[in-house]
Amino acid sequence: MILKVENLSKDYLAGKNLVSALKDINLEIEKGDFIGIMGPSGSGKSTLLYLLGGLDKPTNGDIVLDGENIASFSDYSATLVRRRNIGFVFQFFNLLPTLTAEENIMLPLIIDGKNPKKYRERLELILDKTGLLQRRNHKPDQLSGGEQQRVALARALITEPAIILADEPTGNLDSKTSVSIMSLLKEASVLFNQTIVMVTHDPRAAAYADRLVFLRDGEITEQSKFAEDADLNERLHDILIAQERLGY
Repeated sequence: MILKVENLSKDYLAGKNLVSALKDINLEIEKGDFIGIMGPSGSGKSTLLYLLGGLDKPTNGDIVLDGENIASFSDYSATLVRRRNIGFVFQFFNLLPTLTAEENIMLPLIIDGKNPKKYRERLELILDKTGLLQRRNHKPDQLSGGEQQRVALARALITEPAIILADEPTGNLDSKTSVSIMSLLKEASVLFNQTIVMVTHDPRAAAYADRLVFLRDGEITEQSKFAEDADLNERLHDILIAQERLGY
């Protein structure tokens, strides 16, 4: 078990009103799982992802990542966990414009005081698998949107994190590029036995996951696992049926 969430809740004050963004969420994720989180706008998808990544603190509940309950960590300890054990892939890439692709990828190692030379072999493998070998010395403004997202994925992989959290990773990409990025995420989950939790509103992106978690009004309404031999079209069909059944 790489991640276990127990009775996780998150409340916010909106003016004088208390808003429950998440209500008693329970979730278990094993190493190598590729989980898709879906739900309508306001269902709590991004809130859950931010809590899992230590970017926010829950009101109640536990988040046990690789044996440590990060829900109770101080801000400093949570920062170290994010730096060393969690990879992030966001919709808008978040690359530093003055750095090359390779420098952006290696940045988490440098910030953490690690010797980049020890990661050269892994870097070359990741550059190869993400198709960036010939673009490694280009800066973000010299790369397409799809290439920038590949750099973001490579950056998330370089530290060998316990888990990668992806928030709408195809939301800023055209359909053809989205297929390419989702294929890479799927390949990463298999090649590196990488655990991935992805928030998406796109059924086509969700079809690449192995298991889906559906949220509504801050609660898990359903979880489903695809058959191992199901192809993308079969998975997409099942997702559309589930969305219709759940009223999404």
